[in-house]
Amino acid sequence: MRTKPLIGGSTLTEEQVLEITNAKQLENVKRLNVWSCDLSDIKIIRKLPNLEVCSVSSNFIESLEDFKDCVSLKELFARNNNISELHEICHLKNLVNLRVLWIDKNPVSQLEGYRETVLRALPHLEKLDNLVVTSEEVSLAQTNGMEICLPDQKEPTPHQQEEVPRFSNWKEAITHSIEEINKVRAEHGLPTLSLENLLPDHYMSTHNSERNTHILQAVLQLVKELDELSLKLVRKSIDRKLETMGAV
Repeated sequence: MRTKPLIGGSTLTEEQVLEITNAKQLENVKRLNVWSCDLSDIKIIRKLPNLEVCSVSSNFIESLEDFKDCVSLKELFARNNNISELHEICHLKNLVNLRVLWIDKNPVSQLEGYRETVLRALPHLEKLDNLVVTSEEVSLAQTNGMEICLPDQKEPTPHQQEEVPRFSNWKEAITHSIEEINKVRAEHGLPTLSLENLLPDHYMSTHNSERNTHILQAVLQLVKELDELSLKLVRKSIDRKLETMGAV
């Protein structure tokens, strides 16, 4: 892993690209060499649709995402950077013209099964890290290489696929929550909680049309009665719920 300068890596700008390439506009840039320029931000590359050959070696780049729309890219040299995750290769899957890829001396190149996994994702490569790719390698990679995808494209785990329980009334919802809390309390040798003992009588006979309002009121009432262990469990449940709702 390359260590960034104390002031942090720098950003590649439009002005620098035009100056380096002697181009009048970004659309005209076909070759770009910014080797060892202390770069950590190369988002400007997203504006180079006709880029064919690019060298960003010996910088501080952590992702290949900025190349995902460079559909004309044929050769990419990104060795000696800070790319550490195999799923970064997925950003190059749609670059059907890409034939040469150098990303050795990145942390990712030290991972087990690195070469086979890259070739499985990019079977059209002709050279990977200065080694010619053979048809036999590509065939074996389809079996031995790992199938990779971007984090937000991962197949949900069985736990993630579980639906949030739906309840016909607020009492059933609160009862379910108390049951979950009681499981943890029992593991710690604590007495279990009872819905009837915790809530005033008027909460026990509420019409379903006011379900959400009274669930909230009931939860707030319960919070006042819970100890530290139970409160931590409730907080974890709330965090998981917010994550599934995309609210965090």
